[in-house]
Amino acid sequence: MWQGLDEFLHVVEHGSFTHAAKAMEVSTSHISRQVQQLENRLGSVLFQRTTRKISLTDAGREYAIKLKAIKQELIDANTQLQGEQRQPKGLIRITGAGEFVAANVAPKIVEFVKRYPEVEVDMDFNNRNVDLVEEGFDLAIRFGRMQDSNLIARPLCPRNMTLVASPEYLKQHPAPNSPLQLGDHNCLIAMGKRWRFKFTDEIKEVKVAGNWRSNHPKALLSAALSGLGIAHLASDIVEPYVKNGQLVTLLDEFQVTDNASWLVYPRKDLMPYRVRLLIEHLLANFNDD
Repeated sequence: MWQGLDEFLHVVEHGSFTHAAKAMEVSTSHISRQVQQLENRLGSVLFQRTTRKISLTDAGREYAIKLKAIKQELIDANTQLQGEQRQPKGLIRITGAGEFVAANVAPKIVEFVKRYPEVEVDMDFNNRNVDLVEEGFDLAIRFGRMQDSNLIARPLCPRNMTLVASPEYLKQHPAPNSPLQLGDHNCLIAMGKRWRFKFTDEIKEVKVAGNWRSNHPKALLSAALSGLGIAHLASDIVEPYVKNGQLVTLLDEFQVTDNASWLVYPRKDLMPYRVRLLIEHLLANFNDD
């Protein structure tokens, strides 16, 4: 019953009989023979074969999806049965940037590694929007709104934006009454030159400009504190400075509320157990906060 299934899934994963054979350290003829016998038993063609490439038939694609789900359930069942006798181990690569990741996410990951000491973590603090699959990352911590993509995004916690300026700046430049007046101000820009605001009936983007640009929130915060201009930053970053009077919030009624910090990871049919455990750990910890 099970003969040929592993060979079939390896061909699906690697895209060819030759690459599947290399991965399983067997001959190409062995892979081809096992898949052929599987097709004969099923009475259905799983691959369309040409001299140049192979591709899944509709039946083969549906069969592969079901087999992958069964294989994952089998892995999970074995893991649960073995319990604490089998500790998760191996490397988890994570990318993220900003003070929030360092101050709020990293300590929770440290707790995870202390609980599972055979797990290794490599955290890369990079402001680039890296390609997780291409560069071999398991997880990313990202801020903002998640666009449609081939990645899975799970919210860790909401993080609204706040518009701020120093009292010194506002003495010389009257506070705007509408986002549309930001064109008259020196705006401290992070990644993009368009800021989103909520008007009466819709959310609009307002184009801004200024003489200070940085992809690090602390650099923007420092510039705002010095009186250089108006910054658009996450509320948790500016809150202490608003409370002590070093910064003043602006246009609060126009702020959108759909920003969050997200846990992002590729869609994988067979995710390593250690990565799944860390995802569950982070989601559970942030939901408890």
